[in-house]
Amino acid sequence: MKKLNITHYLVQHIVNDITPLIEGLTQWKLGISNLNILVLPKNQGYEEVILGRLQGAGVHINKDHPRSVIEKLLEHVVEANILGAYQPGTEQLIIIRENVDESNFDGLKLIIGHELVHRGQHLYFKHLFDQIDEKIKNIFGNINSDMVPFKEIIQEMEQIRPIMSLIESHAYYIQSVLKQNYFPDAKIESHFNVATILMSTFGKAKTSQYTEKIPEVSRAFNNGTMDSLYLNL
Repeated sequence: MKKLNITHYLVQHIVNDITPLIEGLTQWKLGISNLNILVLPKNQGYEEVILGRLQGAGVHINKDHPRSVIEKLLEHVVEANILGAYQPGTEQLIIIRENVDESNFDGLKLIIGHELVHRGQHLYFKHLFDQIDEKIKNIFGNINSDMVPFKEIIQEMEQIRPIMSLIESHAYYIQSVLKQNYFPDAKIESHFNVATILMSTFGKAKTSQYTEKIPEVSRAFNNGTMDSLYLNL
């Protein structure tokens, strides 16, 4: 398969092309004029995606400090798997070049469409992202060594699982609608993001459980009551 040449210009072009579809499906204005685009090699993914997300949540990051077991695990997961991310703190859409260049052009559209849903979620339901940030800060702000209290971490992460599950299920649902209705030939190998990485690494849930609310999302989508799912969390 011919590799895609992933550039800032290409991603911006797709964002401009996909945004009206996402806005039509979600009924959210995405404000893409304020959206920053960052295309990275995967060896920069950990610092920009994970450390950037932690900093955005208020966690102090000392980049010169030796990395713990958890940090090394996250680095491996990110560099091996993550395709794209939306950073609410910086309003950035991040694409990891090497991890998506085997996908076809329409596959890249699905990846970007998925992240644009997260953009809309953040703009319209910022309080939910604030809750996630507070939980991240409580957990990771207290980790200072390799002696990690996994039981406490799991318990903390489970408390925000309903939020993460809805956020991801909605994005996956819109992604599937895009594929079915607009890009049937789209091919992507996998899709990870910060929320699923954090939960699948520290919680008992598997990544597949982030689609557990899709039936609920589907009903709300077809009934025009999608926003109520967020407001009722």
